[in-house]
Amino acid sequence: MKLDILAVLGASLFSHALAASPSTAGLQSTECVSSSDSSDNLFSVKSEVKYSKLFSIDYHDTYKIVNNLSTNNTYALYQCGSTKPDIKNIDAFIPIPVSSAAAWSTSAAMFIEALGVQDRVKNLGTAPSIVSACLQELLEDVIKPFDEGNSTSTDEQEQSSAVVFSMPGGEDTNTTNTVVSTEYLEPSALGRSEWIKFFAVFFNAEERANTAFDSIESNYDCFTKKAGEEYDDLRPVVAWTSYAGPTEYNNNTAYWQISFADYKYDLVRDAGARMLNTTGAQATMFSTAAAFLDALEEVDIVIDESFVSYSYDELLKNYGVKDPSKSTYSWVTASRVFRPDRLQSTAGGLDWFEAPVAFADALLQDVIGVAHPKFVKDGYQPIWFRNLADNEPVVVVTASNCTDMYAQRKDPAESCSSLTFQEANPDDEDYEGVDENKTEDLIYDISKSEVINENDSDTSDGAFFGVNALQTTVAAALIALCAAM
Repeated sequence: MKLDILAVLGASLFSHALAASPSTAGLQSTECVSSSDSSDNLFSVKSEVKYSKLFSIDYHDTYKIVNNLSTNNTYALYQCGSTKPDIKNIDAFIPIPVSSAAAWSTSAAMFIEALGVQDRVKNLGTAPSIVSACLQELLEDVIKPFDEGNSTSTDEQEQSSAVVFSMPGGEDTNTTNTVVSTEYLEPSALGRSEWIKFFAVFFNAEERANTAFDSIESNYDCFTKKAGEEYDDLRPVVAWTSYAGPTEYNNNTAYWQISFADYKYDLVRDAGARMLNTTGAQATMFSTAAAFLDALEEVDIVIDESFVSYSYDELLKNYGVKDPSKSTYSWVTASRVFRPDRLQSTAGGLDWFEAPVAFADALLQDVIGVAHPKFVKDGYQPIWFRNLADNEPVVVVTASNCTDMYAQRKDPAESCSSLTFQEANPDDEDYEGVDENKTEDLIYDISKSEVINENDSDTSDGAFFGVNALQTTVAAALIALCAAM
């Protein structure tokens, strides 16, 4: 069952400040310089990286050096009209502010919209997967989708933009205007959202990026503080799980997985909950459903991230729960099984790959809403998570939900400081089966004979968060990776 977004979440989620045309407020050095003033300090507003581990920015009088630390790529951005800097070991020299841009991943497109510079975008990848209402509207008349079935046409489209934001391993990464972004690989939620500063330097939009991120950071910290105060002694155990059925890509062998990615740790702890974990691994694959279920024995909430969507009955079957009426698992008896697929495009693209990366505070708010349903407010409905056990519907976002296609994307989070939070009540049905007075993560000691492998690096999250950028061409090949998130 699918419902229109306005009927379910209301227009406020996608509301924007009305603007007749793209605004230049919050942009610096919007004009090219002449040779006579090209030695001046042109960037009075700078962005400082606080949380992100995978990029850095260095400012000079007329140019900026941007490093992607995860891919060892370095880019020199110099003010248009100034002298191109004489620097070695640079992957791309790009005059700024860029007048045109293209993006392959949906998360990169979201950061561009969060900066309010989507009027510069000429091409986007995997257009049917984009959930943003205003990007969908722009794709109807203004932005052209990449012609992904025609490499010659795609090459021409890429060369027509001043910069192309790509992903590691993309075929376009050797072109002179390609910039690789890896926001989805950051180990913290705030670190992911801070990539707005990475994208901002190409548009001289540091002021916008700083303002947006400072607001996200403040709101995130407020939610963390409030959740910690209210739920210190009542913390449900959360497990991030997935199932991959037998396919040619996994040797026709099904497996079950629990993810322990660092950013999920942050979110669960900051939401006033506990994380299911194994000893020292980022993710663990199980070879049997029995071993997988044994790991979930003391879990209160399951967040299923399986690549292929399915019903609650199908999930229970895939997980090996034969008779839910006789189940002793708290997440089954209390109907606490969620999927992060509530917001979708008509083609089934998930907003989970877009807005949550850019808006860490809204993502934390959602995790709190899953762990403590009445914390934000009575009847709170998460933005991205839906309760699969309660058969909650997905919500389809269309271009008709956009009110101003050139405005900066609004943070969908509530203002934490303006909310009155409810106290925890252990007798509430929301906490059925939850152990009181336990605050540490639940550590499960794995039987090695039942484990396929343990991943010490967070490679799976990159696959899951980047899948919208690839899903129309290599979706099947990513099933195993997506399950590992």
